[in-house]
Amino acid sequence: MNTASTSVTLVSPDISCEHCQRAIESALGALPGVAQVSVDIANKSIQLFYDPAQVSLEQIEKQLDEIGYSIVH
Repeated sequence: MNTASTSVTLVSPDISCEHCQRAIESALGALPGVAQVSVDIANKSIQLFYDPAQVSLEQIEKQLDEIGYSIVH
């Protein structure tokens, strides 16, 4: 991971199972600039490290929305 990485934790009330975890990790992990994705089912949270020079938080949230996961702001 490079020093330009940013860490963020997002909360999605739609996370309920291992299928959700795999879908989110796969979809976000495929985005350029996303270095690491970790989903906590119990807390309904997504921890990720990404390079804001390659991908924006807006793009990450759009990708989540496209696969059916909303984010609580």
